[in-house]
Amino acid sequence: MSTSLSWLQAEIYQRMLEKLEPIKLQPKAILIGPDFPGLRIGQFSRRFPKAKIDTVADPHLSLNQVMWLRMHRALGALFGRGRLFGQRPSDLENHYGLIVSALEFQQFERPHDLLEIAYRQICEDGLLCFSYLGPDTGKELRASLKASPYIKSLPGALDMHDIGDALVQKGFSDPVMDMEYLYLEYESETNYLRDALAIGLVQPGTPPDALSGALRAKRMTLEIVYGHAWVLGKNLSKSDGKTAYIRPDAIKRK
Repeated sequence: MSTSLSWLQAEIYQRMLEKLEPIKLQPKAILIGPDFPGLRIGQFSRRFPKAKIDTVADPHLSLNQVMWLRMHRALGALFGRGRLFGQRPSDLENHYGLIVSALEFQQFERPHDLLEIAYRQICEDGLLCFSYLGPDTGKELRASLKASPYIKSLPGALDMHDIGDALVQKGFSDPVMDMEYLYLEYESETNYLRDALAIGLVQPGTPPDALSGALRAKRMTLEIVYGHAWVLGKNLSKSDGKTAYIRPDAIKRK
């Protein structure tokens, strides 16, 4: 997602933080992504004061934005806040007590792979908390037959039930999914087209007159899907569907 919509990601992070409020969790390490200049890390620090917070830079940031973010996060690291990664780390298994991802899954062809990586990185009794744009996002654009050659689909904008099933398949426990609709209203077609491009709903270079019918409503639907799931009983056993295999060192006497 383009950084022109970082205000939307910041708003969704705030809503996700509110959803985490009643959950009893005090992780030692947290991974948050994507990170960008408008992300208020201090809110997470106040909610989880004992945690070191690592972040992953938004890949759409400009060079100047990355430099600013790196300097700002480096200053925070002096006070124990954690590191800034250029991309998601792949070598930190069983490290994080909480991983937070905001409006990211819909950009990937296989969000299931992100779930698998997160499962490896989250430690026992840890939590994955995420949000993404669902399949109803930008449905106004798809309603125009004239605009159809220029419309793109969000590859990872899957139905929330599919993601819930994928969480179980990847080993997560007690998945909880919910969603809400947000509606953006625009004063000009130019701003509408700018945000549609930023989200990834239309092809770059699309002539505005090709979308005139779709843009005339000046309203865009965003389906925001939220989910969280726990990592419980990690590595205690494996199953092929008929037989469970338990490691000898996982068997304990009382």
